[in-house]
Amino acid sequence: MGRWTDRESDEQRLPDGMQRIGYDADTQRYTYRDADGSHWEGEEGSQYGQLHPAGARPQLSPGQVEAHNETLRAGNRQAWRYMLPFALIAIVFLLLLFRFLDSGSSTKVLTCLPNNHPYEVRKGDTCWAIAEKFGLDVEGLVKLNSGLECEKMWAGSKVCVPE
Repeated sequence: MGRWTDRESDEQRLPDGMQRIGYDADTQRYTYRDADGSHWEGEEGSQYGQLHPAGARPQLSPGQVEAHNETLRAGNRQAWRYMLPFALIAIVFLLLLFRFLDSGSSTKVLTCLPNNHPYEVRKGDTCWAIAEKFGLDVEGLVKLNSGLECEKMWAGSKVCVPE
C-alpha cells in the first residue's frame, strides 16, 4: 500500500464540486463535470492535471509547438542510438551470409581465343594428359589458359584447347 493512499481519491485531488464522469480510450482523456454542470477534459494520458473546457483544446503558441517537436526529435535520436549497434550487427551478419552463400556458386565464363574451343575436364584428367591429347606441352596449355593452376583443376571445370 502506498504512503499517501488517503490522497488517491478524486475527492482529495479534484477541486470542490468537480467529479470525474468518464474516460475516452480513443483519445486517452478523462472527462469531468463541475458543480454548475459544465464539462471539462484533462490532458491526454493524464488522470489529474490541468483541465480545459470539453471540446475546446487550448491552442499552443509556436514556441510551445517547436519545443514539443524538439523533444520528440531528441527522443527519436536517442532511440536510434540504442538501435544502431543491433542494426549494424544484423547488416554485417547478412552481408557475410550472402558472401558465404554466393562464394560457392560463382563460375567464371570461359572465353577461348579463335581456333580454340573449351574442353570439359573429366575425372582423372591432368594437365599433362590434356596437353598430350591435343598435341601441346604443359607450358603451352598454361599459356592458352591464363591463370590455370594444374593442381586446382577438378572434374567439370573447363580449359581452352586447340581445335
